Amino acid sequence: MGWNSANRIFDPVARALIDTGADDNTKRKVLGDLIGELQDGDRDTGDESLEDFLNDPAIVAAFHDRNVHTQDRACCQRTRLAEAQERVTKALTEAFGAEGVMVQVSPHTAAQVAIDAIRDLIGGEQP
Repeated sequence: MGWNSANRIFDPVARALIDTGADDNTKRKVLGDLIGELQDGDRDTGDESLEDFLNDPAIVAAFHDRNVHTQDRACCQRTRLAEAQERVTKALTEAFGAEGVMVQVSPHTAAQVAIDAIRDLIGGEQP
């Protein structure tokens, strides 16, 4: 039995987790375990189901944890983008946050912090 039949199992569970506001750790754990069980049942073309949930980083991560990717690797691009956004936000908050309020900084200074966070993510060095 292929993954297409498993879509009837996976997709409603994923949608229910989204609809009920499950946190990302819960979605990743529950769906990761489900993906593993479906793969054990010889359902190994989950990329089709993954495409339906590309906008949810936790679900994409659950598929990646089980080595499932879209054929065009669009899922990887979205994961990298989400991670970059998270790192930049964290770097800006750490650099300029003061008790939950951002302090005034120049656009140039903020841009440099963002560039450094992205460089750190991709492993680049300072020119």
